Amino acid sequence: MDRPPPPPPPAPALLATRRAPQPDLCPGCRDFPEAIVDRQSRNRRRLKAFAAATDPRSRLRWRNLVVEDNLPLVFSIAGRQGADAGLAFEDLAQVGSLGLIRAVEAFDPDRNVSLSSFAVPYIQGAIRRERRDRQPMVRPPRPLWDLHQQVLSLQEARRRKGLEPLPPAALAARLACDPARLEEALQVRSAGRVRSLDAPLGQDGGNTDAARCLLDLLASPAGSGDDEELVVASEARSAERQWLRQQLADLDPRERQLLVGRIDVGCTWVELGRQLGMPARQAQRRCDAVLDRLRRAAIAWRQQALSPAQATATAPAPSPAGPPAGSEAR
Repeated sequence: MDRPPPPPPPAPALLATRRAPQPDLCPGCRDFPEAIVDRQSRNRRRLKAFAAATDPRSRLRWRNLVVEDNLPLVFSIAGRQGADAGLAFEDLAQVGSLGLIRAVEAFDPDRNVSLSSFAVPYIQGAIRRERRDRQPMVRPPRPLWDLHQQVLSLQEARRRKGLEPLPPAALAARLACDPARLEEALQVRSAGRVRSLDAPLGQDGGNTDAARCLLDLLASPAGSGDDEELVVASEARSAERQWLRQQLADLDPRERQLLVGRIDVGCTWVELGRQLGMPARQAQRRCDAVLDRLRRAAIAWRQQALSPAQATATAPAPSPAGPPAGSEAR
């Protein structure tokens, strides 16, 4: 019996004539074959496309492509500057990314400079501003801060074990430090909080204690009640503040808004005129008139309500010659 003929040999494998598939690039880079070469070429082409785009969506897409591709630069700077900053790396990287975004938006692709050289000052400036804003305005000595951290660590360890916090005397013995030094270290955190000297001591504006402020305590500390001049000056300042509050409450609402907007908020005459529906020049003249009226009323009140000793203790210092109040440059 004849056997069937053997199957024909398989055809030789065809050589691949097509190029190997390119890596999966972002939609904005598939039109650029050299996008996989180096970051500098990608930045140059994407920045030119970003500058030439007119549609907001297209500009946003090109900007995000550039920012995402240059994030390693942000991470590098954040890692170097955040080593001794005491801040989380993620926070510094986020702030540095905002600086990179501003650098991309301000970059001119026609200039003969690379994006990395142009963006480094923006990134460093953003991180430095973040570090400056996070740092306390009052810096305690390093030994006190280290002692404060030791106290916190010790008390936290006792809390985790379910033990009661140690009193100051036991803490001083446990840390082998002077009790006065320990008390100073315990006040480190509160010393870093800044408070205005004009801040009222109370919340209720109707009583006498609320009319006093921290500046009164500095001028008349506890234990110096025998100094009559400081006591008289403190009482006179409290009376002046109460009189001024009453005068502001009795003003016309538009005049009060004018004074508060100009002196407290710092608005320009143009902004105040727009808010009150009047020309800027008229707003300035009206503010000057109100201030002059309050000044004359204050002089008359001081002569009637204050004693000669109080008037002398709270007399304002003579100011150098200059333009009248309220007439400074707009």
